[in-house]
Amino acid sequence: MAAAVQSTAFKGLSPLNRRLALANHSKLGPAFQAMAHVVLFQCALPERDREIAIIRTGALTRSEYEWGMHISIYADRCGLDAAQVRELTGSADWHALSPGLWSDRERLIVRMVDELHHHCTVSDQTWQPLGAGWPQEQVIELIFASSFYHMAALFLNSAAVPLEPGAERFPAPLAQAKVPA
Repeated sequence: MAAAVQSTAFKGLSPLNRRLALANHSKLGPAFQAMAHVVLFQCALPERDREIAIIRTGALTRSEYEWGMHISIYADRCGLDAAQVRELTGSADWHALSPGLWSDRERLIVRMVDELHHHCTVSDQTWQPLGAGWPQEQVIELIFASSFYHMAALFLNSAAVPLEPGAERFPAPLAQAKVPA
């Protein structure tokens, strides 16, 4: 368990609280970490594309932990500026994205994430341009990036994993997911 908690590919800000929470399950914890490692470090998908999918997923699932970690670690590195982060986080759907801030390709990523989140599938109207814009392997990686971090958000939100010190916090009025009283 100690090895799993201490094992990280990150320098600086690291998902320690997530690793501590996952250490409570001897089989699922390491499997989760292995899948996260593949999605983040072993796929061919461009980092910016992956992070657009993950950050949008974190916002839609209202997972402040996941959203904040990916904003803190990757947003600057991927060239996502404050206006783009605001739109990924707060826009009602992909139609509301400002054309001047996003390429058609990036808008398509957000469209795919929105469809996965709201319908648990991707429409033919979205699938066709995905297949035309990325190799098949990378389309699968896009879907996995959003889907895996959707699952991660469900765990992180439900287990109330504490936010990491130094990670970004949701802008008001967005708040961590909770079941209404």
